[in-house]
Amino acid sequence: MKRTIALVALTATFAVGAYAGMGDVLSSWPAPRTYNVINGIAFEGEYIWLKHWRCEGGAVYKCTKSGSVVKEIGFPFHAYDTSYGLAFDGIYLWTIYHQRVGLDKCDHYVQYTTNGSVASVFWAHKYPLYYPSRGVSWDGQYLWTDERLGETKAGKYTTTGTLIGTFSVAGVWRTDAAYYNNQLWTGGPGNYIYGMNVGASTFVASFAAPGGSCRAVGFDGEYLWTADRNTPQYIYKVDIDVVDVAPASVGRVKALYR
Repeated sequence: MKRTIALVALTATFAVGAYAGMGDVLSSWPAPRTYNVINGIAFEGEYIWLKHWRCEGGAVYKCTKSGSVVKEIGFPFHAYDTSYGLAFDGIYLWTIYHQRVGLDKCDHYVQYTTNGSVASVFWAHKYPLYYPSRGVSWDGQYLWTDERLGETKAGKYTTTGTLIGTFSVAGVWRTDAAYYNNQLWTGGPGNYIYGMNVGASTFVASFAAPGGSCRAVGFDGEYLWTADRNTPQYIYKVDIDVVDVAPASVGRVKALYR
């Protein structure tokens, strides 16, 4: 199967040739719930964690990579509030908990055990109601998240809440975040999944989201995993192997192939 990808800089767009396999679905299975509520994906070794978006009656599922549920934990949050994204740092799970305060919301980054107990919480920011953060990912040392504070940026945090820095991602409307090899992958406009080069603040590549939509993304060290917005909702394992290319106008960027 062949797909054409585009490498997009902040100031220019470059068409590249067709690469076989990029974005191909390698496997898929139905999410633990029958409606489109999974909005966070994280990995613990050979297991995949999936998180429900609502705190009331919500759950986090630990599954095999073939979709069998091996563990389910409840949310340690207040009912009626929401949470977005999921990350695993090797010991703890992380999510972004949104708490409404009048016409605003506050982002709280919550660290909790794999048994569902809260280990720590740090407050990131308050923002207008329609600009919440939507995803969180772990790079081996820091947490990464999108920060939609009226403009589209991504933030890099320590596990104690110190903001290391932010970078522009050129206005992509993001759904969740997955860190891989100095790139952040996310769901964005047009029901596409986008890869963003963190260091250069440029797009790496994009491909049509499996199932025609994207509600969550995660990276297991080899493959990208996504959840669609359909009912019933499905989880997809997607190929995103990389090779370096170097268009002269943008310097070193990456293209994808299988």
